[in-house]
Amino acid sequence: MKKSNIAVVVGVLVVFGVGIYWWLGGFNSVEISVQERDNVRLLGMNYRGTPQDEGMVGTFQKVEQLLKNSPHSSLHTIYYTEPAGKLDTLQVFVGIEWVDTYEDKGDFEVKEISCSRVIVAEMDAHRLVMPTPNSVKAQIESFARENGLALQGVYVDQIIDRTRVNVIAPIAERKNVMGHLQ
Repeated sequence: MKKSNIAVVVGVLVVFGVGIYWWLGGFNSVEISVQERDNVRLLGMNYRGTPQDEGMVGTFQKVEQLLKNSPHSSLHTIYYTEPAGKLDTLQVFVGIEWVDTYEDKGDFEVKEISCSRVIVAEMDAHRLVMPTPNSVKAQIESFARENGLALQGVYVDQIIDRTRVNVIAPIAERKNVMGHLQ
């Protein structure tokens, strides 16, 4: 094959690859904003183990069943320990928005994070091209520094659908010398 033919084939493959990346949402930016919010209240379950353990599958299935009974809610996760690999231990809370109308919580627990404002990072891309959790966390922390905001150190993933995820980072409330919230 001639060098010119190889160059054409490589060029076509690059254009095709960039097109697929664009189509999957790879060029979509992470939209970050500050929003008012009355606490983050979730109903769900904790899981500690490896990502491939059946216990994790069972935890997600139980919460997804709860989600089916709450059509206006979405799945939320809080990863306390992120796994580096498939056999590493992780600790995660899996839940949905808590609504006071849930009378019988069964095996579920309520997790509440006190706050009045949050930083929300909104993403819309296929999971293959979505930014990594560490990348999004770094963007949120940079945004907080630039805006003089202190974070609580908790990051709640709100999984809206297969391509849309919001990361919610509660802002720590600071009081001024007079004891008033800033």
